[in-house]
Amino acid sequence: MGGIAERGWTRIFAAAALLLAGLAGDCHSPAWAQGQRSEPPPASPPATLTGDWGGLRSYLDRNGVTITLNYTNDFLANVSGGIKPGAVAIGIFQPQLDIDLQKLIGWEGGKFHTHGLITHGPLFSPTYLGNILAVSNLEAGPVARLYSFWYEQNALAGKLSVRAGLMSADSQFLQSQTAANFINNGISWPTFLAANLPAGGPAYPLPAPGVRVRIQPVDEWAFQAAVFSGDPSGGNGSNQPATLPTGTVVSFRGGAFFIAEASYLPNQGKDAKGLPGAYRLGAWYHTSSRFADQRVDNTGLSLADPQSTGIPLDHTGDSGVYGVIDQMLYRVPGSDDKGLSAFVRAGGVPNDRNLINFYADGGFVYKGLIARRPNDKVGIAAAYARVGDNARGLDGDTALFGNFLYPIRSGETMIEMMYQAQVTPWWMLQPEVQYIIRPGGGVLNSDGSLRPNAWVIAVRSALSF
Repeated sequence: MGGIAERGWTRIFAAAALLLAGLAGDCHSPAWAQGQRSEPPPASPPATLTGDWGGLRSYLDRNGVTITLNYTNDFLANVSGGIKPGAVAIGIFQPQLDIDLQKLIGWEGGKFHTHGLITHGPLFSPTYLGNILAVSNLEAGPVARLYSFWYEQNALAGKLSVRAGLMSADSQFLQSQTAANFINNGISWPTFLAANLPAGGPAYPLPAPGVRVRIQPVDEWAFQAAVFSGDPSGGNGSNQPATLPTGTVVSFRGGAFFIAEASYLPNQGKDAKGLPGAYRLGAWYHTSSRFADQRVDNTGLSLADPQSTGIPLDHTGDSGVYGVIDQMLYRVPGSDDKGLSAFVRAGGVPNDRNLINFYADGGFVYKGLIARRPNDKVGIAAAYARVGDNARGLDGDTALFGNFLYPIRSGETMIEMMYQAQVTPWWMLQPEVQYIIRPGGGVLNSDGSLRPNAWVIAVRSALSF
């Protein structure tokens, strides 16, 4: 009876959200960018719910001090498939302070940034889906922490930038403006990193101490590299699953994570004749000596062997390469950013020490498809995470030693369809649907049945105060 009621509320909530998005057609307003989960862009006073605070906000901004208060909420419901149906509400509040030291005290090129992270709500994907590509990039459980605290110095007319402090890699590397419109966590921080690095790497919801250097000798080319502490959870650098801390962590343990990226950025200027694009190639290396083998124990036996110690063989170091294409395909005549854009990303890592050895995603977003809704966006994206050969081999060993039918994981595919409605300058509403194929890569549920494909509905609400 409870399950029937829960599904009924799910349908009512989704219908109401879709209706509200449609009725928003009479609200003509400038676009307000959906805040990145890692570093929401500073909001100008007219684009905030609480306005200019009697002129205080404008005064502070003129003197180099910008305060941003963002709250994002997701309603998530598993309609069918996965582990079991169910719905949750989760949210994140991010108070943020940005200081332009040139405006404030005349320190040329200096910037300071900090913001906090307060989340609420239970974990959705592990409870109801058991999938690899978490449905929402807000999923973290209840946490409260200082999420970033860094200083950036720019020089050579902006061609050189050095940033140091507590920060994240997902807000600076593997970026795609088109991909940022989707909420699936795999698209936010690609799974060949998130599923394999200690504590998921220096990315939401855990930052790490680090230093980033960026050089842009000409407008069309940029190069950046960074080094972060190896385990943002404060652990020893193991890639084995572990409970993450809920408070602020400043850790220098677990080795070091290096990442470097080169970007070709054609037609980025406002007066450029061609369509803007971003093409990136990158590589990373992690120095930890505790990358656990996905199949073999520390004596050379399969982890599924009854004689196994159950302790995985540790490997020293892990590495990977990736590429990103983010390209506008069509621009509405007379506009700056309305039209069709697309993105493609892919990355790979070694088989033996990584659960996911290959990941790829891609999609399309059209802004201004409906004439009376020029700032709304509609999009579709897909992501694929391939289970590595060693992890597959362990599945085969489990079936062999257990003498029963046991599925061998292959990979997981996710398809996301969304409509992003700019209801007011300070409120964005985004209803969407996700379809997960082979949740968990093709595994069994607790009752012994193969975990079925899942349909999920979601509604994101983003407010800037």
